[in-house]
Amino acid sequence: MKTKKEFREFYLERRSRLSREEVREKSALLFERVCSLEQYKKADIILAYMSAGNEADTGAFVYGCIEDGKTVALPRVEKTEGGGRRLGVYTVKDPVEDTVPGFKGILEPDPLKTRLLEPHEPDLAVVPGIAFDTSGNRIGYGAGYYDRLLPLLRTDCLKVGAAFEMQIADMLPAEQHDFRLDMIVTEERTIYCPKCSGQSK
Repeated sequence: MKTKKEFREFYLERRSRLSREEVREKSALLFERVCSLEQYKKADIILAYMSAGNEADTGAFVYGCIEDGKTVALPRVEKTEGGGRRLGVYTVKDPVEDTVPGFKGILEPDPLKTRLLEPHEPDLAVVPGIAFDTSGNRIGYGAGYYDRLLPLLRTDCLKVGAAFEMQIADMLPAEQHDFRLDMIVTEERTIYCPKCSGQSK
């Protein structure tokens, strides 16, 4: 099996071939599926992300959540007391007015304008990534931010990977610290992962 690094490079290159129009079209279909989920309809607080590059585009989704009366939370890379980094989760009322360029230029909540949430507060989390498989395994960008954040969320908080169909692999390498998602949603289908979400076994 390929290494995580090889998978990361392969799927990043594959996704980079998409045109902006293709990203917009696929993203619209993908997030239409997310919004049709019963768990979305029942959720009060949605943890989303601000997309960058050719990730599934969350722009319209975030505004749609706000229009639906949801509280939207976004991640922010923060330094820890030990000198490391982690994701803090902050509510935003306007994804343009309440964000500033942060880690790697990605828009993040401005802590002066937003409220820090406790990790147990979100009801549904939409997670980016480079590659996913149908078991809920995910390969991100290699920093491990989501692998550290996701275990802190409530067990009944639905953890959804947002991916294009071209990002779905048959099987990805998984380590003990890797966190499995509950569901993967693409522009073509909704994948219900085995009921062993959490730490890979």
